[in-house]
Amino acid sequence: MEVVTLEVPALGNRTHLVHDGSRALVVDPPRDVSDVERVAEQAQVEIAAVADTHVHNDYVSGALALARRHGADYLLAADEPVEFERLGVRGGDVVPVGRLDVSVLATPGHTRHHQAFLVRSHDELDRPGALFSGGSLLRGTVGRTDLVDERLTAELAGRQWASARLLGALDPATTLHPTHGFGSFCAGATTAATGAGGTIGDERVANPALTTDRDRFVAELVAGYGPYPRYYPHMAPLNRAGSAGPAPGRPGPSPPPR
Repeated sequence: MEVVTLEVPALGNRTHLVHDGSRALVVDPPRDVSDVERVAEQAQVEIAAVADTHVHNDYVSGALALARRHGADYLLAADEPVEFERLGVRGGDVVPVGRLDVSVLATPGHTRHHQAFLVRSHDELDRPGALFSGGSLLRGTVGRTDLVDERLTAELAGRQWASARLLGALDPATTLHPTHGFGSFCAGATTAATGAGGTIGDERVANPALTTDRDRFVAELVAGYGPYPRYYPHMAPLNRAGSAGPAPGRPGPSPPPR
């Protein structure tokens, strides 16, 4: 299993492509998927599945269009109200992608129906694997909880704490691959952790969600929120409608050699 991370500095986010040498899963792609397709082509892998950890509030997702371009499954929480066909998944589901198993973990908090994806090879299910945590557990912090509905901010912050604890209970050697960070307004706080690497074990030591009791964590997280860009409220409706149009990019890469 190999993970390729693509940084999107303009959004303060990262997109991830994980593959088994033949078939790949793409997690949280931006609307412009050119770099994603370039990386897939270089690795000579087929994009077999695309996933959004949540309906994004900070950018237009390229996931639906990318999945359609490649005839791939589009994974999104089954409970999310959207206006298009997708492969609705729930916590506890396991989706095969080539020789990879994609385990779905329900991690509400950043949004109501947020999910994380734990990916392991079929023949290494006893190994730690790679966790794609979206806007749930970030490096040194968590995703903010006031973007869905300000009235739900504190409630979602409590659920974010519980979700972080769920992820923090994974094998400490599990590698952590969040979407938000390094400048994203979706991050609940600014941290010194800016690199793409890291493990669950690292977060157990440094992440307040894993070192602070629930009530104190919720109070401090909510008190630390600052303003966010004016365009944010328009993003989730666009993503729910699937109305972004065709994803920019070249024609999809040729299938890998068999």
